[in-house]
Amino acid sequence: MKALTIYPKLVLSFLLMIIPIYLSSLFMNQSGHDVVKKQISASMASRVHFYLSSLETELARLRRLQMEYVSDDDLLSLGTAVSRMNDFERSRTILSVKSKLYLLKSSSPFVENVKLYVPALGRSIMANNYDDTIPAAELAAMLEPRNMSSTVFGFRDRLLLSGVYPDAIYVNRKPVLAIEIELSKAEIVRTLSSMANGEQGGAVWMSADSAWNVASGLKPQVLTELSGTLGTKLANDRASATGQFTMKTEAGSFFVAHEYSTVLDSTLAVLVPAEKVMQPLNRHRDWIWLLSLIALVLVVAFSYWIHRLIHKPIKRLVVSFRKVEKGDLGVRVYHRNHDEFHYLYNQFNHMLGRIESLIGEVYEQQIRSQRSELKQLQSQINPHFFYNSFFILQGLVQMREHELADRMFRHLGSYFQFITRNGAETVTLEQEMKHASSYVEIQKFRFSGTIEVEQEELPAAWAQAEVPRLIVQPLIENAYLHGLENKTGEGRLHIGFREEPDGRLRIEIEDNGEELDELRLERLRKSVSAADRAIETTGLLNIHRRLQLKFGPDCGLSLSRSALGGLKAELTIRQDKKGDAT
Repeated sequence: MKALTIYPKLVLSFLLMIIPIYLSSLFMNQSGHDVVKKQISASMASRVHFYLSSLETELARLRRLQMEYVSDDDLLSLGTAVSRMNDFERSRTILSVKSKLYLLKSSSPFVENVKLYVPALGRSIMANNYDDTIPAAELAAMLEPRNMSSTVFGFRDRLLLSGVYPDAIYVNRKPVLAIEIELSKAEIVRTLSSMANGEQGGAVWMSADSAWNVASGLKPQVLTELSGTLGTKLANDRASATGQFTMKTEAGSFFVAHEYSTVLDSTLAVLVPAEKVMQPLNRHRDWIWLLSLIALVLVVAFSYWIHRLIHKPIKRLVVSFRKVEKGDLGVRVYHRNHDEFHYLYNQFNHMLGRIESLIGEVYEQQIRSQRSELKQLQSQINPHFFYNSFFILQGLVQMREHELADRMFRHLGSYFQFITRNGAETVTLEQEMKHASSYVEIQKFRFSGTIEVEQEELPAAWAQAEVPRLIVQPLIENAYLHGLENKTGEGRLHIGFREEPDGRLRIEIEDNGEELDELRLERLRKSVSAADRAIETTGLLNIHRRLQLKFGPDCGLSLSRSALGGLKAELTIRQDKKGDAT
């Protein structure tokens, strides 16, 4: 190096500085590739688990209703006492049964049709039409012991659930009643389509033995290879029946997330084309190589000019940089000659102006982000709650329960008026609790008295306290969804208030759900405690974050085990000396 002139020294110096940067860029690109892949896999796995859990819950509910129907008085009368009925009684009973079957069919968008086979009557009753026959092959499939023990089975490109009274598997005799629920493949396909929306992928729900499947967005060849791969995993090890992997096919490479349901004896999987997801990162890596080549050429070309007469301009620039390091963004430098330093100085000045502009934009973006968090829950209307509410309304109207339907309409109107209103980001605690009460009244219609709700009266001193919108109702909804929905009876929900001497109020929501284990409770606690570091703040984290933004770090949401046995969610808010929440 000592024998070299200044020009090659400058060239080598630039190369020694630039090469590590580009190597670091390549390393960061590869790391970004791995991180994106992990994030996509985690997102896909979360999506698969959510949809599979929702599907299990919905089919379990349909299965439960199916078993309740086969023991219905009208249905049993047709199966056992039809010979003792006159024509009028028989016709009236048949119409009543058909109405109940239609109500069952209307209770879920996943139900296409409901059929009831009555051997003693010599005919079948269906919810959708007046056809009174079931093909012999279909009836045989309904009565097949293997199908009766399965939650879902396939028959001629249809998905069915069957129930028999008495259970022919155990009593080994002809049934008195046989009820069949046909699932809506169109609705299942629509649900599967929403799973892969935005990634140009697809999704499939298939049985463990590959006897049936429902797919969306997948080519037959890809579906066949996926079915074989998942079947092999399931046969080798049930533990590997849930997870993520990369599948290479002639149609391309796919990221696959899949989960096996022991309840449904089936697998739900979602596929995303790897090329579509990783294409931006691969293009970025190509740009790095291209820029590396361009930089090498520029280093050689411009190093010659840099070593000439640069001391004074560089010194001025160094002094200006030192001022910037001390926080003086108002400094500007100018060069009289229209050479490289003229451009450099102009860019330096432009950079400082841009930094000042970006600082202002960052502050504004932080403010907008906080406001966005405060409004985010306003748009979170659960579609299943929406559908279920209107299905219940439809049933009440069809059964001519006008008074109940009118009450339901009033509660729904109040609920959606509060949910969709714009304006202030805060409401009074009295308005928030009124909205929560409307939601509870709506859920009473859905659960038909199986859940007892105890709601204490709001303390009068806190009625006009200002609180963020939608902090109580989502916790009640969480109690129904994760604690009480699967209880068949004796469900309890308690909503209470506890005033603290230090001017704070605790709002308690407790349930007696049986599905909350200690591991899940601990995970919920950790996620709430880390809410300020979370990338997304929705649901419970959203509520905790908004309360802390408004009331301070000693307020917010805390979770614990309820004395009733389920989850206890506690909201803590503060009141100032004037009596209003701060």
